[in-house]
Amino acid sequence: MSSVNLNRQKKLNAQMNEVMDDFDRFEYFFATNWKRIVTAAAAIVVIIAAVVSISSCRASSKLAAAKAYDKAANIDELNAAIKKHGNASANVYLRLAGMYIEKKDYKNARTSLESAIAGNDSAEMKYRAMLNLGYVDELENKFAEGAKRFADFAQTMREPGSAAYAAEAYVAAGRLYLMAGKTAEGKKLLNEGRSFIKSVPADERPALQAFNGMINSLLANPVKK
Repeated sequence: MSSVNLNRQKKLNAQMNEVMDDFDRFEYFFATNWKRIVTAAAAIVVIIAAVVSISSCRASSKLAAAKAYDKAANIDELNAAIKKHGNASANVYLRLAGMYIEKKDYKNARTSLESAIAGNDSAEMKYRAMLNLGYVDELENKFAEGAKRFADFAQTMREPGSAAYAAEAYVAAGRLYLMAGKTAEGKKLLNEGRSFIKSVPADERPALQAFNGMINSLLANPVKK
């Protein structure tokens, strides 16, 4: 065997000895700690199984709840579904509020809308519930209260994706102040709304032009009670 091949073989043998030493160390470690290793492995399997089971149950529970909410055709059925399944989305509470509004049960409509706002749901659903509270004020002829609610929303809401809701709130605030006989406040909010629409990014502005038209119409022909 050439010296080159001999050196290569020696190097290979040395590497194999290191590998065997590693195996010997692992074998010794496993022999002395196998109970802990198996117990830990079993625990991991149990944890994974539990997580999968919980996730499966949650998915199944959510599906059953969604079906129950969709099937509910009236206030009693929807309330029963909420009581049974819980964790109803803002959309469910908005729907329930609409049913109460149709019955002119504004107290329970408010409660439902407040539940929609309090839940961990999409921002858009919360914005809609907040605005709908102002419309409930209007239905109860609480024009000044509704106007203030809309004005507070319009002047403070600047989150991404909220521009259309803020513009709607400016229109509603101005309109209700005019209906409450507070012409100066109404015109002030409408003009603020017009300035707000001009201030939004150019790519968002086209979607708000309908509100701009409403503002111009209200300023030209103020509404009355």
